[in-house]
Amino acid sequence: MLFPMASLFPMAQFCTSMMWGVISDKTGRKPWLAFGCSVSAVSALLLGVCTTYKGACYLRFFGGLLNGTLTITKSALADLCDGTNQAKGFGILNLAWGIGSVTGPVISGLLAQPCVQYRMKHCLPILEVHPFLLPCVGAAVFSITGVIASLSFKETNPKQYRPMNSLFTQASYNKISDLAHAEDQQRQSQEGESAHEESKGGVLANKSCKQKLIVVISTDELSSLKRMTESKACRSEECGSSTRKKEHGQHTWFSWIDRNVLLASLCYAMTGLVFIITDELFPMFGAASKSVGGLNFSSSALGLILGEGGVVLCLYTLLLYPKVSRRLGPLKCFRLGILSTIPIWICFPMSSLLNNAPFLQWCLLLFCTAARSISACTAFTGSLILVSNSATPENMGAVTGLSHSFCSFFRANGPAIGGLVWSYSSGKTFFLHQFLAWNFVVMLSALTYGLSFYLPSTLIKPKCEPFRVDENM
Repeated sequence: MLFPMASLFPMAQFCTSMMWGVISDKTGRKPWLAFGCSVSAVSALLLGVCTTYKGACYLRFFGGLLNGTLTITKSALADLCDGTNQAKGFGILNLAWGIGSVTGPVISGLLAQPCVQYRMKHCLPILEVHPFLLPCVGAAVFSITGVIASLSFKETNPKQYRPMNSLFTQASYNKISDLAHAEDQQRQSQEGESAHEESKGGVLANKSCKQKLIVVISTDELSSLKRMTESKACRSEECGSSTRKKEHGQHTWFSWIDRNVLLASLCYAMTGLVFIITDELFPMFGAASKSVGGLNFSSSALGLILGEGGVVLCLYTLLLYPKVSRRLGPLKCFRLGILSTIPIWICFPMSSLLNNAPFLQWCLLLFCTAARSISACTAFTGSLILVSNSATPENMGAVTGLSHSFCSFFRANGPAIGGLVWSYSSGKTFFLHQFLAWNFVVMLSALTYGLSFYLPSTLIKPKCEPFRVDENM
């Protein structure tokens, strides 16, 4: 029995995602983003000229092993975003996914088997031998575009970030921040002199320190430095404890894995499992004959319904999700998104009861698909932010890689699970047996929702804010 090709790429990423995250933590995000996109381009071209199934399986597997693009992209987003703009930042990732899910199948369908599809009289011999070469070339072109974008990308890893045009180095800022803190203490003890000291224009002196440093800056610069000092501070005791462990030599390779990291990663992976199973389940349910509880839809009808979901995903991500996230926060967004899927999974098989009312059936399916896209964006983005908030800046890639490894494992096995539960339910003959497979997904959604209550409320904000220097200062 041949291993399904669709599962090989995520299974390979399950093996190496955490490794790529750790490497990007140590050496930077930029070079490995370009490397991953290059691997995608090469593997796509080789897949287009491959003539055996076994060879195609090898290409997909090794393409996944050498590709950490998604892990590093999420890590770079986490580096760039703070508590005020995480929803927008990670929403862009969902937006890109939505655009790709709509345009990718369309482009592939238009370019696949051109000699047969367009009845070309004088078709190129290479296209006759390799009928799927053009879609693979299209994928390679997009990947090469990613390589070019990666090369012009500014490094986001705090360890590798070295501003060249800054007025002060990080060490200078640290000294100035210490002096600003000392001045705050002095102001509290001498309240009568504080207004006079501030009006003088920003001469900072730390008289309590053995080594004195005097820096002349303006009042505006002083307030800016204080804001940077506040943002640099850790926002939870766990961040401080991990830093202290590292200073005292207690830091190990896996010391960053704690309860919050595991819970957030598991919630993200379970969310992926729920939606991967339904991604496999709906086409089988829609194409199955009415005698086994299906809809007996054509592939074009199913494509239209799925395309509508991609459009709704793009619109919701752009227009509504940032507002929802600002009001609710990532934890409540995750819970709302995963809880709202339960009635959606029940409504999908209900459409099979409307086979005699096609208009109502289509309305229900379009509504369910749109609601599914909204729930997916809300739950996935919320869980991504929770994973990001469970990590410290120096271990962001490792934590993101761990969560992506969990999710990749479920992505690899989700299609098989979806196929098994549908085969089991379609083989039954009792009334409403088509609900059986969807009820299995309902149970997974309920389990994921219950798991979310073990997540602490501290994950609504980043554990630490990395030190950033504005190069335009």
